[in-house]
Amino acid sequence: MRQHQRGFTLLELMITVAIIAIVAAMAAPSFNNQISNNRSVALGEELTSALNVARSEAVRRGTRVSLCASADGATCSNSWSDGWIVVVDNATSDTASAVTVGEVLRRWEAPSANAAINVQQNGGATGFVRFNRLGILGRADSGEVTVNASVSGCTGNAARNITVGIAGLLNVAHGDCS
Repeated sequence: MRQHQRGFTLLELMITVAIIAIVAAMAAPSFNNQISNNRSVALGEELTSALNVARSEAVRRGTRVSLCASADGATCSNSWSDGWIVVVDNATSDTASAVTVGEVLRRWEAPSANAAINVQQNGGATGFVRFNRLGILGRADSGEVTVNASVSGCTGNAARNITVGIAGLLNVAHGDCS
């Protein structure tokens, strides 16, 4: 009596592999968009977290605390794409035009190279956000601070627009990636 072998022929296996390759090639671009969207959302969440840390530390310590752009993790700069730090701000007043770095409380590494971060106050770019001992926005006379964060390649509303009001409260909204 003859036994029948069970399994796939080489031809059936090759057709299955070809179909899987075609489906994977069609799905890859949408995976790339999803990855960019997730990175954009994560960037916005990191900046929101940093602002919340700065505000809560200002209240907890009863002194000025600032979030500022930083290339080296120890001093403030103007390029948010290099990373940022939360520092005790030894400036002489809430309205001082620069941060006087005291103790560095927390450091964030530079985001991916294709990140776009724009921080503005009173219509102009700024390199820092200061909170006073009450958790109120320092330099409040200059108006609220807006932070726009996105990653190139994101689609839809994955960008984040963060507004820091004069009272120090944060509002996070979805923004267009365009």
